[in-house]
Amino acid sequence: MEPRDWAVILLKLRKEVLKIALVVIVISSLFFTFGANLVIGKILGDLFPGEVVIENKDKLLNITHELKEITQKLENYAYYPSEKNRSIAFEASKKLVRVAMELTTSPVLLTPLEGLLLNLKLSLAVGIAAVLPYIFYLTLTALKSRGLLENVELKKSSALKYGVAAGLLFVLGIIYGYNMMKFFIRFLYTMAVAQGAVPLYSLSEFVNFVALMLVLFGLVFELPLIMFFLVRNGIVQYETLSYYRRHIYVAFFVIGAITTPPDVFTQIMVAVPMVVFFEVSLLFVRFFGRKK
Repeated sequence: MEPRDWAVILLKLRKEVLKIALVVIVISSLFFTFGANLVIGKILGDLFPGEVVIENKDKLLNITHELKEITQKLENYAYYPSEKNRSIAFEASKKLVRVAMELTTSPVLLTPLEGLLLNLKLSLAVGIAAVLPYIFYLTLTALKSRGLLENVELKKSSALKYGVAAGLLFVLGIIYGYNMMKFFIRFLYTMAVAQGAVPLYSLSEFVNFVALMLVLFGLVFELPLIMFFLVRNGIVQYETLSYYRRHIYVAFFVIGAITTPPDVFTQIMVAVPMVVFFEVSLLFVRFFGRKK
């Protein structure tokens, strides 16, 4: 597209910016008031890997007894350093980490305003997400008015079908990602404990990481619909997608490396479903997307 085409799109959006801003403010305010804490509580309740809260006196006494034994082993190594005592002290330190994990029941706040800022960011993200379909519709309208998308159908019936399909696919992606995140986070947590570390998660970073991964999985599940729309309306040829599939694979693994912790296993678990979905989408488009 030429620069004047982008100018037309921006002008079209500018005329609607007041309406878009108002919708974002209203939805963000409602979510901040009624939904933010519920969503954060649900994420922590389902995905945070901390142990359960100590609820009875007997368990507390058992932990106290274990701490005394650990202290004695560490003192023995301090007074009588030897290879045998060193091994005992190392096992005692790992046991100390496990005991500490039983007392860890929630993430930590690194700054006084971290919780408030997290609620604001989530609310703003929900508000912006709510108006994205309308912005997309305005963009397509502006492009078609310039004669750049002559073959694209913008009928209300077609738009409704695309909208419903996009919503269902996004929800399916979030459900899949939510269940996968339980495995990811537990795997990283147990690895940290096995290494003798105490994993203290920041509330903001933990929720942001989960939200980012869920959005990523939701977008991945949109691939069949996006590719169908592009090929069906002649914006992109099926042969072009098939020819550049290797380049797209590399992009998927780059996205997996950027959006996941520095762990090859989790990167593969994110990138492989994207590759699989791309191939499924390509197969779907091959039989149903191309115009006869």
